[in-house]
Amino acid sequence: MNGTFSVLDASKLPSHAFEHRSPLWWGIIGLIVIEATVFASLVASFFYLRSNFPQWPPDGTRSPELLKPTLATLVLLASAIPMYWADSSLKQGKTFPLKVGPLISIALALVFLAMKVVEYRDIGFRWDTHAYGSVVWTIVGFHSAHVLALVLKTAVVTTLAWRNYFNRKRRIGVTVNGLYWYFVVIIWIPLYMTIYWASYFLSN
Repeated sequence: MNGTFSVLDASKLPSHAFEHRSPLWWGIIGLIVIEATVFASLVASFFYLRSNFPQWPPDGTRSPELLKPTLATLVLLASAIPMYWADSSLKQGKTFPLKVGPLISIALALVFLAMKVVEYRDIGFRWDTHAYGSVVWTIVGFHSAHVLALVLKTAVVTTLAWRNYFNRKRRIGVTVNGLYWYFVVIIWIPLYMTIYWASYFLSN
């Protein structure tokens, strides 16, 4: 069978893809969906374990303090603001915010982690003390590991930004890093409400 074939000039194809047109964008969305499912399973485990105990937290364990974790939550929420500033500015062709914004976000994330260390240093129970301790330490530890990974990943993005790697067209790396940062910040809200406020009200 005879047919007509045309030759595609690859040089005329776009060299950059943005948002949902990029496979990397869909890859990070898939990762977020998977990790959101894991976090949801941890929250479900918290309430499942609660149903097996007449008192929660168990007898002898004090109700969680609300001031320190609330302040830490505000710090983590604030870290998303400079990240959004950097991402949105790059879409307009402004590269300077990308060199400064992520550094501020990293600093705030490190403050959040430091506050978690201070808080859990004197929490009064270990991960193997009882089921409550196990699920609380798992939730906080798992999320803190995500924050630490986010700091390292953003440090790489910031290093590339200072080397002028990113621009208005070459920005997908910044976009997906911002998406993941927003996810790690937002997912902390239901975790915070579960292990602090739910524990506080369930104990009273």
